[in-house]
Amino acid sequence: MLAALLLAASVVVSPSPALAQGEAERIDAVVQQHMRGPGAVGLSVAVARGETLLYSQGHGFAELEFAANANDETMFRIGSITKQFTAAAILKLAERDKLSIDDPLTKFLPNYPTHGHEITLRHLLTHTAGVPSYTDLGPVWERRMAEALSDAEMLALWQEKPLEFTPGERWKYSNSGYYLLGMVIEKVAGVPYAEFLRDTFFDPLQLTRTRYDSNEELLLNRAQGYAFESERFSNDGLLDMRQPGAAGGLISSAGDLVKWQLALVGGRALSKASYEEMTLPFLLASGKETSYGMGLQLDTQAGKPCVWHGGGINGFNSVLLYFPDEELSIAAISNSERLRADALGLALAEALFATK
Repeated sequence: MLAALLLAASVVVSPSPALAQGEAERIDAVVQQHMRGPGAVGLSVAVARGETLLYSQGHGFAELEFAANANDETMFRIGSITKQFTAAAILKLAERDKLSIDDPLTKFLPNYPTHGHEITLRHLLTHTAGVPSYTDLGPVWERRMAEALSDAEMLALWQEKPLEFTPGERWKYSNSGYYLLGMVIEKVAGVPYAEFLRDTFFDPLQLTRTRYDSNEELLLNRAQGYAFESERFSNDGLLDMRQPGAAGGLISSAGDLVKWQLALVGGRALSKASYEEMTLPFLLASGKETSYGMGLQLDTQAGKPCVWHGGGINGFNSVLLYFPDEELSIAAISNSERLRADALGLALAEALFATK
């Protein structure tokens, strides 16, 4: 019954004339196949080729309790896709000569313990700083997830722990590193992180469905996230949205994410030189390149070079893929831990590549 309701709740719109009917049918077939799977609730999906938005739709439910349909304006938590907005904010401050990405962290946070090493903003941006990730701390963090922790309380979770390696020697994903970058943005810009992103990117680029999430505010058309265990749905665990910070605190729609990707590539969010900086792999001390730039994964997906990032946060998961050779952008966001946005995004890419 629920599967039938989910399919009935899907929003179907006519694709752009630039998208061949065969491609539209392939996209719908792939999306509906994923919506029929176990644990599906809602999806936001958008596709663009070049500067043309071809497809932007909501499917299923934004909220199960009231059978509220998802549409193309429904806002979903995007988790770690937030990191590319944070990286862009640091690079924007560098463009304005407010900082250098090679500045030491202690220039902005002088009391932060670096355990005898120099940690630069570049290290934090590229996950090569060795800062322990608070999301890897298990019960130390998990039992406090619902608390409204201050910056000082967040830092206390990890800052006294030794670095996991000498900065620049290895790569390891760290949400703590991006939390610190959010603090740097606030220190340099003199305004809250959310306000800086709104004034610098969201409003100028007309990203009307993108903002920092809040537990306190009532936001129209915001999706609820769900867990799915033993064939049953439940509201996912409570997370105070102050905690993800600049590592994962944003909500958005797939349409806005594609619009953001096009603004990055088109030089409207940052200079083209800054975007190129974002998409350069980091060169480790050993001479080996990582497959990560600044808030962006750099590798091969669906057999093609791809710049992308995924996100996962308490009942939500997301992916934003950009295939530069094809100028193809794909965004997908799910409000069920079971329905994988990354698998859907790759399936859509493969379906679109097959039409060429």
